[in-house]
Amino acid sequence: MAIVSAFCKKGGVGKSTFIGFMAHYYASKGKKVLIISTDDQNSIFKIFGIQDDGSENYLEFLLAGRAELGDILIDARENLYLIKSLNTDNMSLKLTLERSQEKVIRKMLKEYSSFFDYIFVDFPPSSNRLTEVLLDLSDAVIVVVGLDSLGLDGFFNTIQYFVDKDIDLDSIKYIIPNGYSGNRRAPKVSLEKLKLQAKDFTPNAIILDPLQDRSIIKNLQAEGISPFDDVELERYDANAKAQLKETLTKLLDQIKIEE
Repeated sequence: MAIVSAFCKKGGVGKSTFIGFMAHYYASKGKKVLIISTDDQNSIFKIFGIQDDGSENYLEFLLAGRAELGDILIDARENLYLIKSLNTDNMSLKLTLERSQEKVIRKMLKEYSSFFDYIFVDFPPSSNRLTEVLLDLSDAVIVVVGLDSLGLDGFFNTIQYFVDKDIDLDSIKYIIPNGYSGNRRAPKVSLEKLKLQAKDFTPNAIILDPLQDRSIIKNLQAEGISPFDDVELERYDANAKAQLKETLTKLLDQIKIEE
């Protein structure tokens, strides 16, 4: 089993969207996949058209011993399951005050190795003790960077956070530039700056081809549809969805993470 985290110290860069697409792609290939949302907004659920039904099936209850894994799993797609969070700040406070809780998380994830091939963790832009623990446990961290000036600040802040918290920078295996447009100069300049920064701070990380800014992504999210869903759409959206799926497939096939 491999634990893969998507992280960036800036919101709105497409991190949740990317990790959701990646998880669904792996599930579509027959892998057993779990997504753990540590974002209190649980925004990744929207990618799959899942609404919060108000049930108290949260990650916190699992860690507190008040629920079993089967009680809190949300079935998103075939081979793909989700776990939502309630209040990660409170959970992080408990982790800070009771160091034994870290052992609970480590033990929990180790036990999941018999159920899942991959666990994907989606983080909010803010960070806390839970963030540190899960990043430290990750086999691979993927940093999604928006191709604008604020996005580059997010990348630098991510590097600074890893250094401040003594998290191994070599755990950053891939960098995904997002929001590229060949018709605008700013994303091109940002991409070149990102490559220079990455060379200095994360020389072992692989920068993948940039994802273009596509309206079809927002259209699909509004409908709760993933590019890897087999659904019928109107002709224009169907063609755009097929192109997006092809682009993502080529990109994701470049990511090599051992189970």
